Amino acid sequence: MIRAMSLITLGISLVTTQIVAEDSTFWKTIGNWDISIDNSVGGGCFTSANWESGTFLRLGFHPQNDNFYMLIGNDKWTSLHPGQDYEIQIKFDRKAPWDVAATGFQFDDGETVYLHAQSTKFAFIEEFMRHNKMKIFYQGKEIDQLRLNGSSRAFKEVITCQEAVDMRAASATDPFAGSAPSVTGSGRKSADPAAD
Repeated sequence: MIRAMSLITLGISLVTTQIVAEDSTFWKTIGNWDISIDNSVGGGCFTSANWESGTFLRLGFHPQNDNFYMLIGNDKWTSLHPGQDYEIQIKFDRKAPWDVAATGFQFDDGETVYLHAQSTKFAFIEEFMRHNKMKIFYQGKEIDQLRLNGSSRAFKEVITCQEAVDMRAASATDPFAGSAPSVTGSGRKSADPAAD
């Protein structure tokens, strides 16, 4: 049975080994995966990787929308058009495929057009972390197969990154975040006359 993945279009900044958006910050490399922070979506952490086939994958959090997004592309997929909708399927190992509604997204005019989707179905990320292969299908035909070596460690680091970014954001807006209450300096005299 194919599980529906409720997805919509979102314009986001793109970071790959070839293109680095000014509003993204590198966090760490785990194996073949780069982990970075996209400041254009409210400090969302993501992981990205490239394969020998030329396919690029980016998967990360979108804190402003309280969901996650996925970006897949390949320079050879020249028939993709920005703003056009595409129904693709993603299958992890032998699990049932995900039915994904993606939209063509282009970072800049003349650049590669990527398939972009977002969702709140976080079970997708769990499968991404647990399985070894990710197959991509379009119109019933397999268009690529990606080995997910290190995907679990990489996305665990994305979660660590997101927790750190969220904590920094909270402390920036709440001056009391991260500090223990102090019992000194209350303005009252101590009941103990020997106390300093």
